[in-house]
Amino acid sequence: MKLVDDRVHENIKRNGEDYVKKAAGLVLIGALSLGLAACGSSEEGEGAGANKSFEAKIDGAQYILVSEQDGGVSGDEALLAVELEVKNTSKDAISLSSNDVSLYDGDEQLEPNTDVYSDEIETSMRSGKIASDKSKKLTYLFNVEKDKEYEIGLQPISEDYDNKIEEVKLKLDTAKYEKSLKNLETPEKALTAYIDVLFLGKENEDFDKYVVADKEEVEKSANKAFRESINKVFSNDLTEEGASNLYKMYKDELNSKATFEAKTIENVNGKAVVEVNYSGIGVYNLYNTVSDYKRAYYQETNEYDSKKQEAYAISKFKDILGGAELKESNYPLEIEMVEKDGKWEIKPKDKYSDTVEKAFAAGDIN
Repeated sequence: MKLVDDRVHENIKRNGEDYVKKAAGLVLIGALSLGLAACGSSEEGEGAGANKSFEAKIDGAQYILVSEQDGGVSGDEALLAVELEVKNTSKDAISLSSNDVSLYDGDEQLEPNTDVYSDEIETSMRSGKIASDKSKKLTYLFNVEKDKEYEIGLQPISEDYDNKIEEVKLKLDTAKYEKSLKNLETPEKALTAYIDVLFLGKENEDFDKYVVADKEEVEKSANKAFRESINKVFSNDLTEEGASNLYKMYKDELNSKATFEAKTIENVNGKAVVEVNYSGIGVYNLYNTVSDYKRAYYQETNEYDSKKQEAYAISKFKDILGGAELKESNYPLEIEMVEKDGKWEIKPKDKYSDTVEKAFAAGDIN
């Protein structure tokens, strides 16, 4: 009885300053509640339990991915978001917070992960107070090993402090949620295919499987971005057709030279962030070589006509690209993506942000 009384006093203390500090670090992924139920539900006695004060069941779960600096995990562990449905069957309100939830790995007692934080993905805090005869869904995050069985222990606090609620344990089989684990890296496959097909002119079978994109619109925008960049290399603005012809050459050169690696660093309920390290051809870096060809034309013809000089340099553009050195990015791109019907789409960003188009069409390599 003393242990239960100590827990009551500890939870009363949470109503003061210590609780405020703890709550500031508690992040439950609010957006998850919309999608977890579809990721596996529980039969009675399998992920479910009850006593005279409350009933609980695992309503769904899915693996999520966040960066380690935002509270993610690495190695053999993965982060599993579990949605619980808890019904208060007592006559008094009960409360359930992360302090009242445990994860049991055999004889080892573990706690929920309350350190997850991300600016990129929508998060919200959850209140765990449940009125009499009412139900509430609460999501908790656990660091788990894949394909392993655990138990989740729940021991709410009653507003009637004479009612010492007993702990209820729910069976958790992480193997049931293996599909969501395999899907964590799908955004990087989608982005890889997006870059391959639309910016490097390569074939990639993952494009039709995973990518949502308007090819015509992307191509039009990429041409415009390249034209704006290449016009800063030449003194006289190129026509739309002229710039388009140079872009085709540029794209062909990227096809054989450019390198990149995409890695999913966050993936929660249809929102993802993919990091891209890459090397490409910096368009602005072509300026000196273009000037060399213009100078060579003058030396050969002794004719100082800027338009003819530039026309000559343009005629040598394929050679200029062939001699261009790859430039490696100093910082990776961070591309936000959203899921639509099982496929992934790049989330639009403002013109000052680092984008795939800026890196692989405008040739503006940071």
